[in-house]
Amino acid sequence: MNENFDFLDMNFFTRADIFPGSVGTFRYRFQRSGWLGKEGSAIQVWVYENISFELAQDVETETFPWTEEGVEQIKNWLRLKLSERGAEPYSIPYPAPKRDVLE
Repeated sequence: MNENFDFLDMNFFTRADIFPGSVGTFRYRFQRSGWLGKEGSAIQVWVYENISFELAQDVETETFPWTEEGVEQIKNWLRLKLSERGAEPYSIPYPAPKRDVLE
């Protein structure tokens, strides 16, 4: 599973202020503050259950410096959380569960 986060490098975090992602049902989210090379720049990382971030209740978060060492720490932390939480392949239930319809 180590290859799941190999794409993360210093420049990856220049793409967007906030970046959500997943490995199957394992969800994560990054938010940077500051800018690459500036003092005090950081990246906050969340992991949460297979639901939207706004509705998640089982959330863990850590903040790392936006440095080479910090990016390595992010990758290691995500690998640890992925091994602890696990992940199932993402799938859409079929047939779809029936919903109660309010009339």
